[in-house]
Amino acid sequence: MIGLDAASQHPLLSTAALIMLVYLTCLGGALAVRLGWRGHSGYWLTAFGALLFLVGTVWGRGYLSGGATFALASGGVVAAIFGVALDLIFGPPFRTPATE
Repeated sequence: MIGLDAASQHPLLSTAALIMLVYLTCLGGALAVRLGWRGHSGYWLTAFGALLFLVGTVWGRGYLSGGATFALASGGVVAAIFGVALDLIFGPPFRTPATE
């Protein structure tokens, strides 16, 4: 057995990786919603990208074709990165606390 064939021999490894990926995506999506709710509007696109990624990886794996799954997952990643970039570029300015 070669190293690249480990996923076919041990399906628990790919299942555990998918569970961790979904967990981290949900955690990032929840953080994006929290930041979006606080006024960073670019993070709403990030939360939508996390939702697209989850639909593509979890639901699309068994019900959609490979092309649609790839389109949803990659579109979610692009939307998430673009949302963070929009907030970093056009986000609210950094405010220093007023000194007395």
